[in-house]
This record gives sequence, structure tokens and C-alpha cells, in this order.
Amino acid sequence: MGKILVLAVDRDDDFGAKGGVTTPVVGVERCKEAATALAMADPEDSDMNALFAAIKVCLDLRAEGTDAEVALICGDSKVGIKSDMAISKEFETVKKRVKPEGLILVGDGAEDEYIYPLISGVKIISTKRVYVKQAPGLEGSLYILTKMLADPDKRRRFVAPIGFILMLVSLFFVLPNLVMYLSDPDISIIARMSSGLAVLFAGLVLILYGYSVGKRMKKLKSTILTNMFKESTKFLFMSVAIAFTVISIVYDYLEIQNMYFTSEIPRVLFFIEALIWPTVISIMFYTVGSIISEYQNERVFRTSYALTGLTFAAYALVATGFLDVLQTYIGYGQMLEAGILEIVSGVAITLVVNFLRGRDTRIKQSRRRSIIRRKKKAPMEEDDLEDAYDAVY
Repeated sequence: MGKILVLAVDRDDDFGAKGGVTTPVVGVERCKEAATALAMADPEDSDMNALFAAIKVCLDLRAEGTDAEVALICGDSKVGIKSDMAISKEFETVKKRVKPEGLILVGDGAEDEYIYPLISGVKIISTKRVYVKQAPGLEGSLYILTKMLADPDKRRRFVAPIGFILMLVSLFFVLPNLVMYLSDPDISIIARMSSGLAVLFAGLVLILYGYSVGKRMKKLKSTILTNMFKESTKFLFMSVAIAFTVISIVYDYLEIQNMYFTSEIPRVLFFIEALIWPTVISIMFYTVGSIISEYQNERVFRTSYALTGLTFAAYALVATGFLDVLQTYIGYGQMLEAGILEIVSGVAITLVVNFLRGRDTRIKQSRRRSIIRRKKKAPMEEDDLEDAYDAVY
């Protein structure tokens, strides 16, 4: 047999994400550098051992007189179609460069064997799975499990599905008892639900842990606090808009309780229609805050914000008109003409907004082409070019 390629595979791209290695990597020395980079970033990652094992196999083959080369290919941190496409692309690059006649695959686990169907055009003559030696006994197993659960990607792929399964199973026990309790309130039924509720709570905890909800909430809190001080005007307008929406919901709900309706359908339609314009006003108030904040920070006024506000107003007119027509159709109110007028007005405003938006886009494209032409005729400094693009956008 001719040249043999010893191929190390990292499907979830730990080398790139942790070690900053750009793949594919071909050659013993370059593979040693890649393995060292990952070892410095995460000494406990088994992909490093798999690459060292591939290097050893390559050197052993050379010592026996076989023409051999070693290479590393990686996928993507989002394991699935994206990672498999990356592996296939990198393998084609390595194959064109090395031109092997036989292939030895080296991986650190069963997951890497999913790439076998992606390898085409070269005969696979052997596979090698690397097992990393660990401390024996229960303590070593718990240590390995703890380290695995510390990886957010592994938690999302293994812990979260278990949580969903537990919640689904618990619902089969909780829902029947809940229906019985609603029809006949009895404290003994709550006691029978305790085991199912415990499983439901355990599943919820696993889901929150699997998706790192705690860390995400801390990050969201930090982002909110940062934006609160950095863009205080925008945050103030957003807070007022949210408060106005909440107050409108509570007020309309209390108001509708004192009104008489022949059925629940008109009540729901009236409640939805009463919330449309307060919601639109809140959105437009937030938009005004965004315009003021951006002008304060960058001295830029974007017409797209104003057009977005008009778009929401047009949608509100159409929705209000539709609800008026619907209420007239079910025999509640006589607002057919008003509803049709609101729908027509909303459509007309939408057409005008689309026309203005298209004109604004054409003006920006014309200015950008003018900047590009000027740059070709007389090259601009980088700062001047950025200022010109800022003026367009």
C-alpha cells in the first residue's frame, strides 16, 4: 500500500474553541503544536490525547518503513449538520494535499465515529479509539462526571433532555389529579400529587441547569445594568413604555369586569381591541427614546425608526378595523363602516411607508456607490472612509 494518512478527528472543535488552532493541521510538528496549544488551554481534554496518539501511530509507521502522514480535522462547537459539513470540507482539503491511499482514523470516543460516512475516496484500513487513564474507583468516576457536567455544551446535550423526559412523565401523574382537585377540592388529592410534583420540579431544575439559565440571568442582569448607565435615555423611555403597557392591561381587565357581555367571545375581542393602541403607543414611545439616545451618542438621526413607528400604527389600524368588523358580524356593535375605513387607512399608510422606505434605501445605495467611486479615483484615509459610511447609514 502507498501513503497512509493517520487522521485525528475532533467533531466538536475543542482545538479551535479552546486552543485557538486553525484547522486542518497537517504534519507531525504542526500537530504537536496544536496538541500543546489545547493542553495549555485545557489539560484535561481527551482530544489532546487522541492527537498525541495519532502522532505516535504515524511515527511508528514511519519507523517500520511505511510512508505515513498525520493530520487533524475539526468540526464545529454546534455538533450536527454544521460540524459534519466542516469535517467533510477539511477532509477534502487534507486529501488533496496528502493524496493518501489508506486511512487510519483516531478519535477519543464513539461520537467521532459519526464521521465515518463523511470520509470518501480513501480506504479506511484501521480505526483507533483512545481511552484516557483515570483514577480508579467511585471517587475517580465522580470526578469525571463533575468535569463533564461543567461543560455547558455537554449539559445542554445530555442533562436538559433528561429534564424534559422527567417533566413529561410527571405530567401523566399530575394532570389527572389536578383535574380531580379542580372538580372536587380535597386536600388528600394534593397529597397524592406530591410525588409527581417532586419529579416535575426535578425535571425543571435539570432543564434550568442544562441550559445554564442561572448564568444567562446573571449575564442579562449585567447587560441591563450596563445599558442602564450607558444609554440612560433609551432605558428610561423603555421603562416608561413597559409601565404604561402593564398599567393599561390591568386597567382594561378591571374595567371589563364591570361590563356586561352576552358571551365570553365579545368580552375577549373587546379586551384585545382595548390593548392594541396602548401597546402601539408604548412601542412608539420606546422608538422615540431610541431616536433621542442615538442622536445623543452618535449625532445621527435614522429615518428608519420613524418609519417603523408608522408601520406599527398602520398595523394597529388594520387590527382594530378587523376586530370592529368581526364584532359587527357576531352581532355586537354597529361598526362596519368604521372598521372598513380603519383597514383602508392602515393599508394606505403601509403603502406610503414602504414607498418612503424604498426611496430611503435607494438614496443610501446611491450615496454608497458615490463613495466607492470617489475612493477608486482618490483613495481615502481609513478614518475618512468610516466617517463617510457613517454619514450614509
